[in-house]
Amino acid sequence: MNKNKILLVDDELNIRETTTELLIYKNYEVKSANNGQEALDIVAYWIPDLIICDIMMPIMDGTKFHEIVKENKSLVAIPFIFMTAKKENNLMRKCMLDGADDFISKPFKTKELLNIIATKIDRFQKIKNVHNNLYVGEKKYFLHEVNTPLNGILGSIDLLLDNVNNLEKEDRKTFYNAIKISGERLNRTMQNLILYESLKNNELNFSDNEQCEILNVFWKTKKKILTTYKNQENRITFEIDKSNLKISKKNLDFILFELIDNALKFSPTNTIIIISGEKYNDTYYELIIHDFGIGFSPEELKTINAAQQFNRDEREQQGLGLGLYLSKTIIKKIKGVFSIISNENKGTKISLFLPLSPEQLH
Repeated sequence: MNKNKILLVDDELNIRETTTELLIYKNYEVKSANNGQEALDIVAYWIPDLIICDIMMPIMDGTKFHEIVKENKSLVAIPFIFMTAKKENNLMRKCMLDGADDFISKPFKTKELLNIIATKIDRFQKIKNVHNNLYVGEKKYFLHEVNTPLNGILGSIDLLLDNVNNLEKEDRKTFYNAIKISGERLNRTMQNLILYESLKNNELNFSDNEQCEILNVFWKTKKKILTTYKNQENRITFEIDKSNLKISKKNLDFILFELIDNALKFSPTNTIIIISGEKYNDTYYELIIHDFGIGFSPEELKTINAAQQFNRDEREQQGLGLGLYLSKTIIKKIKGVFSIISNENKGTKISLFLPLSPEQLH
């Protein structure tokens, strides 16, 4: 049976350690953070069932952390409990009005804390069971991403069946290719949803023994991408050094496909995509994907979440808005680093720092 997960955020070491020990003793899985920024780094790859957070902390206080959590579609429903020694009139009322689920004053009684935790987690689990949709974004985009390739498949099959004796070999091949492309698009949509659900529920395991050679994976991914972008091979310029990385072929292929596909999709067809990769230091390999497309505004960069799409209708965007979010999450899971620099109408530069495999470290 999976343990319920609790994130504890408090800058007081003694409270953090004793409360963590108590919760572990009570059979909860616990991660702790010293401030809101550390907590954000944790929830980027580990989704808790409950958050307990102090208010007054250095670097990022509890109020700001709570504000960011409530703006994130993947985190907004998680019960959030403020815990503080701060004495201020109407503080509890203010926290509750800001969307907190409960408020505990320090010092607190152990029994009171455990009762609140049990009640909030039980309610959260019931909500998840009732509303456990795979996709957290807008329904119309989900239906579009399923119906469009499905109609492409069924429509092509109907035309083949209706004209079984009248089609030339090349015409039949055109329909077969259309079916294959639509099928791959539908499969990609469903696989992304399944991956998102697995990451959201912390069900995806990453083995320390996983590794692959990046140039070999890149060649295969590039070939797969170009089946969709016909006659655009010259748009991809690359210089990638061979290296064994501490990541599975499947996950690296996913990241490369999503990021390169986004770069091509959101750039004019007369622009190139520059991809470079080399050993950065004794620990990391740096991979850079640079496009000269529409880019992101500073506000958009702050809100890259699951199912987050930007001006979809205006940009004729395809997809569910999961690729960038899932890529970032996987990289954090393998203890890598994801960096993005972007300017509107000038382009985007994504830098990935991927851990080298153990044998590559020697």
